[in-house]
Amino acid sequence: MSKYAWYTRVTDAAHRLTVLTIVGGSMYMAGGLVYTLYKNGTKYENQVTQKNEEVNQLEGAASSAE
Repeated sequence: MSKYAWYTRVTDAAHRLTVLTIVGGSMYMAGGLVYTLYKNGTKYENQVTQKNEEVNQLEGAASSAE
């Protein structure tokens, strides 16, 4: 195996570090996006469910008052 010049090794290390940083950062951001979408979806689902229960209770109270 031939020995590479020092500047080739430094450039290779810098390139590897750059690629790993970009890939790692992208995975971190994608994970954060998925987490946020999941949390907002469950929060919205709970709000809709609660609102539907309130409407059903109000309709039940109105029909029993008649």
